[in-house]
Amino acid sequence: MSAETESGRPVETGRLPRDFLVGVVLLAFCAVTYWASLGIAEAPAALAQNVQPATFPRLVLTIIAVLTMLMMALGFGQTEPARRTPKLVMLMTGALMITFVIAFGTLGSLAAMMLFCLVMPIVWGEKPSAKLVVYALTFPLAVYLIFDVGLGVYFPPGVIENLIDSIF
Repeated sequence: MSAETESGRPVETGRLPRDFLVGVVLLAFCAVTYWASLGIAEAPAALAQNVQPATFPRLVLTIIAVLTMLMMALGFGQTEPARRTPKLVMLMTGALMITFVIAFGTLGSLAAMMLFCLVMPIVWGEKPSAKLVVYALTFPLAVYLIFDVGLGVYFPPGVIENLIDSIF
């Protein structure tokens, strides 16, 4: 049997579907974060505007949990292709996302977004060009201006934000 052929339903082969373990991890994450959301203080009725601060995260976590259980249930009836090792680009993308989270806290949001917008397309096979550099500079700046300046969403300041604040 080649690596490209289907190996049958997981239950018939005596193992759990590959989505099952991922589902268990997602459900554990949802349970822990939902439990953490129980500590979010309620806003006074005059400020709540009919929605408490914890409502949105709890709703999102509930939807994630329901969809995860659906994914797990559907996995029992599906055939699975033989497992292959992930492609290098997938591993590099995951590593880059983790690096982005670390850079977000260290360099600040704007610098991290600029680096991410520059490196991610290159990892996916885009050739370095002037268009890519323009994109990597303007897209994060537009996001920053819309959310931080326009909507007042707080981004932790970093290298570039401190420079912008010192100029203006």
